[in-house]
Amino acid sequence: MSFSPFRILIFLLSLCPLAVGSQTKFPEIPASEVGFPLPYYSPVSGTFAEIRNHNLHLGSDFKSYGLNGHNILATFDGYIEEISYSKTGYGLSLNLYNPKYKVKSKYAHLHSFGGSLYDLELLRRAILLMGDPAGFQLKLTPGMFSVKKGTSLGKTGESGSGISHLHLEFRSEKGIINPLYFPEIHQKDTTPPTILSLYLEGDHLENPILLTAKEKTKGKYDLYTDAGDKFDLIPLTGKVRIRMSGFDFIRSRNKNNVYGMDLSVNGKVTFSRNFDFLSYEDGSKKHQFYDINRSSLAPPVYFYHMYEQSKNFKEEGYSLNLEDYKPNETLYLEVSLRDATGNKSSVFFTVVHEKNETETNRLSKNKQTGNKYNSADGKIVLDLSKTEVSGEGTLLLTEIKEKDIPFKIPAGLPLKGKIYQIDTKKMSWKGEGLGEWNIGYMPTNKESLYFYDSSIGKFQSITQRKKANGFSFKLTKLGYIMILNDETPPTIFPMTSLARYIELPEVRNHCFEDRYYVLGDTGSGFRTSVELTIDGQSYPYEYDPDRRAIRVIIPKSLQKERPYLLLEAKAFDFAGNVSEPFVDLISTNGWGEELQASCPVIE
Repeated sequence: MSFSPFRILIFLLSLCPLAVGSQTKFPEIPASEVGFPLPYYSPVSGTFAEIRNHNLHLGSDFKSYGLNGHNILATFDGYIEEISYSKTGYGLSLNLYNPKYKVKSKYAHLHSFGGSLYDLELLRRAILLMGDPAGFQLKLTPGMFSVKKGTSLGKTGESGSGISHLHLEFRSEKGIINPLYFPEIHQKDTTPPTILSLYLEGDHLENPILLTAKEKTKGKYDLYTDAGDKFDLIPLTGKVRIRMSGFDFIRSRNKNNVYGMDLSVNGKVTFSRNFDFLSYEDGSKKHQFYDINRSSLAPPVYFYHMYEQSKNFKEEGYSLNLEDYKPNETLYLEVSLRDATGNKSSVFFTVVHEKNETETNRLSKNKQTGNKYNSADGKIVLDLSKTEVSGEGTLLLTEIKEKDIPFKIPAGLPLKGKIYQIDTKKMSWKGEGLGEWNIGYMPTNKESLYFYDSSIGKFQSITQRKKANGFSFKLTKLGYIMILNDETPPTIFPMTSLARYIELPEVRNHCFEDRYYVLGDTGSGFRTSVELTIDGQSYPYEYDPDRRAIRVIIPKSLQKERPYLLLEAKAFDFAGNVSEPFVDLISTNGWGEELQASCPVIE
């Protein structure tokens, strides 16, 4: 029997559909045809697959140093496929599409389309004038606005969310591509990722083991126990889960997400993941990559799963099943984090498969009803019934004395009552746990719940509500919870980390002067309403949530009347504390030179 070459080819292709299909993840656009999105070599300030609020960040952010108005450049030849605007999210954005390679790049948070395509900017203005000023989304006729690589498409801004920066995404037919996948956007990085710690869980480990990593040479780390002893070897059996925390410095001080990770056993890679591509489905499932209870929104320092997580999250995955190895077999492990340029950092340790047939599960549990967990004194209840729980272990609510906590309580916030540590053994949850803390009386105005996030070593705000007998709260992380008394007033001061003029001259509004004043509070949190006057008269302002500052817009036409303006402000917190009065003497000298005839007249 003979087969034609065509039938042989069809048969071979049928044997490897995944290999053929995987080629469609990335468009076959030549590296030389993908360029940088800005006219200067800007550092990345936010990377692919970081957790932002409840979603993954599916692009890269590029610094614009607090200035609106930098040109954004076409990353490849193509045409403008879509423009859109919203007051939140992407803000003003456009999609550039290349029909030959079926790849698009999305630019977000723009100031305007004031680049080479001036007609596109006129279209934006017309849509906002004639349509809904709150937003629009418009598909454009293919080829209406065709551009070459490097063409100026618009100006950087801060529309939508976040302070001034450029957000860039690449999308194919199959999913979202990490911009750092393209060599021209690589950051010429010579610094390997930073490893912080390693977390070990096992079927036969009574308690998880958290090990601290310390760099001994570039990219090589040693592990240490809580007692400060160097960690080299451990006997284990059954299924073992390995998680590792760390981040990546690229070309700035920003702590970024890593690009990839590997687990090797006896020199053979047994697990590897790259954050170079996510399917549209995986883009909404951050739980499969991180232990959410031990991760943080900012900075992006995560405990990465060194294993594949099940898609339904009903069963926890595992890194190593020692039942697949012989008794007393020695395994040499290397756990690594990588960046987009190929720099790698690793920790090394040895596992001996020491099987103990008589070992049983020795977990000591809190009192538990379903997925409700109580502290030993019954004062705190945490209900995980509405979360995704994996693992067969337990959650622990343990009372801790102030002298034993691994952090300092800020001055001006005296402790009221007890401190409880929230930790888990052989389990994890995803979502908001619902908590109740019964203190036996209605909390005062100055009393609030405070949460210390043990994964990043900082206090973090939690959703809370005062009740007749205490507090209700929502919790997604592990750490320490306590009640503190807020006796510290809030602060208000000028924003000095921002350029005096936040816009470049070509996009600056010459009719008005913008002033930003930052609000802060170490206690219960500041209110976004302040008491503000200019020359003794109440004056309007707006609150900028991204900068945590108030924005005061002053007409430059006032220069004709007053050489100086006296601004006074007071800030308030939720505990009833009031800041010291802040005074800013504003000189209007020089404003007159920038006035334009088109500026509105201030009566």
